[in-house]
Amino acid sequence: MRVIVLSNGKLEVKEIENTLEELQKIVGGYIEIPFLGGIFNRYKINPIINEEGKFIEGLRPEIALIDNNTKKILDVVYGNCIFASHDAEGNTIALNDEQIKVVMQELQMDITLTFKDVEKEFIVKALFV
Repeated sequence: MRVIVLSNGKLEVKEIENTLEELQKIVGGYIEIPFLGGIFNRYKINPIINEEGKFIEGLRPEIALIDNNTKKILDVVYGNCIFASHDAEGNTIALNDEQIKVVMQELQMDITLTFKDVEKEFIVKALFV
C-alpha cells in the first residue's frame, strides 16, 4: 500500500503492508485516526498517528495543527505519522497520485516550536485546519 510517512520532519512516499501490525510498527504503538476535515476530508486522506504519542517520553513533535482563522496552535502531533486513504467501507487503502500531491502541498511549511520548560526547539510541519 502506498502511503506517506512523516518521520523526523521528513515526508516520504513508501510502500508498506496493509496490516494493523505494520501501521502500529511505524507509529510505535496503538493507532489513532483523527478527523482533520477540510481538504483532507474532501480527498479522503487520513492521518494515522500513535494514540498515546503525546504521553510517550522521547517522541518528537511532528505536526502543529493551526487554526486557519486565528493562526493559533490547536494541537501538536507527536511521533511518526502515516497518511493513507479509505474506501467506502472505511478500510484503509493506498493513496493515489492526487492525494499524495495534496499531502505534500499541505505539509510544505515548516515552523519552529519552542518548549521553554525543557529549553528545546523543534522544526515541525504546519498544518492549517
